Amino acid sequence: MSDHEQQQSAPRRGKILEALAQAERKVFTRPAPKSAKAQVKFLLTRAKGSTQALAERLGVSARTVQRYRAGS
Repeated sequence: MSDHEQQQSAPRRGKILEALAQAERKVFTRPAPKSAKAQVKFLLTRAKGSTQALAERLGVSARTVQRYRAGS
């Protein structure tokens, strides 16, 4: 991963963590998942499985959500 890609992924990671914290405060009674893959899987369940809806909520592309879901 290049420096540029790492710099871009940091804000995305922050948005994902922020969305998890919001979801946790609303409905989740146990700690949020730790791995990025598990976090995205959880957020996808909240978005009713819609990769596009989650991507729009996080301000990233649908492909980015798919990569996180795949663990890459």
